[in-house]
Amino acid sequence: MSVTLFLVLLGGVITLGFFGNYLFRITKIPNPVILMIVGIILGPITGFLTSDAFMSTAPYFGTVALILIMFEGGLDLELEVALSQFNTALFLGLIYFVIAAGGITALSLLLLQIDVIPALLYGTVLAGTSPAVIFPVINKLSISKNLKTLLRLETALTEVLTVVSVIILLDISTEPESATPNAVLARLGSAIGISLALATLAGLVWSRFMGIFSRENLAYMLTLGVVFLLYAFSEFAGGKAAITILFFGLFLENGKLLASKSIPFIKKLIQTDLNASHFELDEVVKKINAELSFLIRTFFFVFMGLLFDFSMFNLEIIIFTLGTLVIMLLGRMGSLQTILPFSTSLKGNHISASLAMVPRGLACAVMAFLVLKSNIPGTDYIVPVAFGTILLSNLTMTGFVFYYENKHAEIPEEPESKSVDDANDTKLS
Repeated sequence: MSVTLFLVLLGGVITLGFFGNYLFRITKIPNPVILMIVGIILGPITGFLTSDAFMSTAPYFGTVALILIMFEGGLDLELEVALSQFNTALFLGLIYFVIAAGGITALSLLLLQIDVIPALLYGTVLAGTSPAVIFPVINKLSISKNLKTLLRLETALTEVLTVVSVIILLDISTEPESATPNAVLARLGSAIGISLALATLAGLVWSRFMGIFSRENLAYMLTLGVVFLLYAFSEFAGGKAAITILFFGLFLENGKLLASKSIPFIKKLIQTDLNASHFELDEVVKKINAELSFLIRTFFFVFMGLLFDFSMFNLEIIIFTLGTLVIMLLGRMGSLQTILPFSTSLKGNHISASLAMVPRGLACAVMAFLVLKSNIPGTDYIVPVAFGTILLSNLTMTGFVFYYENKHAEIPEEPESKSVDDANDTKLS
């Protein structure tokens, strides 16, 4: 490929991403699907670009995209709203993951006639939703701030459950003694606890530095370097790095609020002159991150389309993939109906928007490749099933979003009732 052609391709994708965002308000078609279709056209359909050339870069590019998207998601959260929705998000994520994983496991046992461990691997790889796909769509939906926060927290949790569950099952396949329920729960709790502790510490410390340096040149690049280092350190320490980055962004965004509540207490302990405004993140930093996040996620979705290989599919895989989609939707409806009495954010016209949040993404594909490399008997179909599920789940999201946004244009949005949500979420806890 010549340099000129490469620049044409680069500029074309960026322009398409921009107008995709703009046209969402008119067409109600989410940008990710348009970009994935472009990737499929450039890759599997025309052969203009081959997936082999990009496969080796998938883990690196996918990780950078995830980091920036999770960080942007954290910067869009308000702490008080996040706390009010956390219990509901936790229960919704757990219920949905268990239903989806259990249903897909049962389908694997019946249709593929395989053993329990490989069946569970199919279930857990395909059960978690993708923050990288869902976060950008949530930002554009005509839903309340409470519901946006709830869905962000829930999808971040299900991705963590996917990664942790797959790794535990792979360990079990080699060390059966590690299969005790206590060991599984301890590992999950430890990973989330480490992530929250690191995010809290790093967020509080760095919010103080950003209060001083955020208006300096290259302040964002310094913050981005810290974000990358924090992601790596979280992985090294045994946490779940995606959760760490999400909450790091949350603490940076809410540094001023946290400082205003803690400064009086700190002054009683030590005589120091602190001002809550010193912890406020400059809007310029947020805008630069939004621009860079847009650039990376635009190419991320095209990249997802390039990785598809239609030659992997046969009738059995297609039937299994369609069955998986049905289970995902039934599980989504079941989990939402279970949580519905406890959260006013989900009531009324918002239910169809919440149903849309089924897309799988790069984490699903990466876990599928990890399982395939383990050479466990019965997992031969896991990669094509994962890619088929990614495509169908994103198309399904498009349908629900299109329906919701067009219907919502004619129905006035119900006013938020934060105090009611807080009271209902307390019941869950």
